[in-house]
Amino acid sequence: MNRKINYTSKKVIGKVKISGSKSESNRLLILQQLYPNLILENLSDSDDTKHLQEALSTNNDIINIGHAGTAMRFLTAYFSVKNTCKIILTGSHRMQNRPIKILVDALQSLGADIKFKGKDGFPPLKIIGKELIKKKVQIQGN
Repeated sequence: MNRKINYTSKKVIGKVKISGSKSESNRLLILQQLYPNLILENLSDSDDTKHLQEALSTNNDIINIGHAGTAMRFLTAYFSVKNTCKIILTGSHRMQNRPIKILVDALQSLGADIKFKGKDGFPPLKIIGKELIKKKVQIQGN
């Protein structure tokens, strides 16, 4: 099942049937922000997906994603490239003890403007979105 996505024109050709899984739903919600004509049905009703949807639709300067680890990681990358975005991305006490340094270091190496607001390597994060200056990143896969 091949689908074409033309990043330049932001056109999506084809239909994608979602199984309703949290993993698919969260990834496709981010794609929908990049390709607004993408219509999603059968989204997961998990807390992670609900937090991600709320974060993507709010205009608040502080976004709390609760315990949603996938949302924290996807939104860190998404907001870092969203021009004129200035937010604090935070979560529950438990989330603030989950490491995110590897992702932040990778994004910073591309030119992202992300700072740790508390403990180094952990949320909350201050993110100022901008166009990244590099196109390639090296990151350990383990």
